[in-house]
Amino acid sequence: MGRVPVIKAEYGPTLPQLLAPRPLAVRIAAAALALAIVVTAVVVAIVTRPDETALLVRKPVTFNFVYGSQWARVGEPGALVALRHAEGGLFLDSFVVRSLTLPAYRGAVGGMLPIYADGYLRTVRRRYRGFELVGEGRARINNAIGYEVTFRARSGARRLYGRHYLLVEEEPDGRRHGVVLELESTPKAGTPTADEIGNHGALKTPLRSFRFGEDRTGGTS
Repeated sequence: MGRVPVIKAEYGPTLPQLLAPRPLAVRIAAAALALAIVVTAVVVAIVTRPDETALLVRKPVTFNFVYGSQWARVGEPGALVALRHAEGGLFLDSFVVRSLTLPAYRGAVGGMLPIYADGYLRTVRRRYRGFELVGEGRARINNAIGYEVTFRARSGARRLYGRHYLLVEEEPDGRRHGVVLELESTPKAGTPTADEIGNHGALKTPLRSFRFGEDRTGGTS
């Protein structure tokens, strides 16, 4: 079987083909410019299959996860990635990833995050109407470690469940840059209690497949 061309003929000519008649210096300069554009632009890489999408984010920290076809990418101020799950216009779940920068600290991040979470909780309380803290504690998702807070709130007349994960990469110690995973769900999505958020339904796949870095090894999709 012959090799399949990387660029189909109808999309040609390629950049090398256009530059072939040019002097060597012009070709080198153009290639360097093209590389710079690719490095700057490729922040989010997406590979899509019929039932799921594998998403890779490279800046400001590198991470990846997989999500199902029921999710839609949406705009969210300050978010690196925001997904929304709805049926007939009715909100069911959301999965939002935001950047996390921790203050300088000594020792293991597990000792510092409970202190940091006190201030974080004050911010979360202001965001959600009818906020009720359900629980908090250490968390691990694949190669990510950190702290989680679980809560109940209200969205209009509806009950809302939430869980936020403050995560950094497991190694090396002393990392300050990570992410916040913000999960929201509702009884209509099949989430019976706040403690069960992320354990089943649409949120299960993106949560359990989340990993820092580009490697998918060890994730649960």
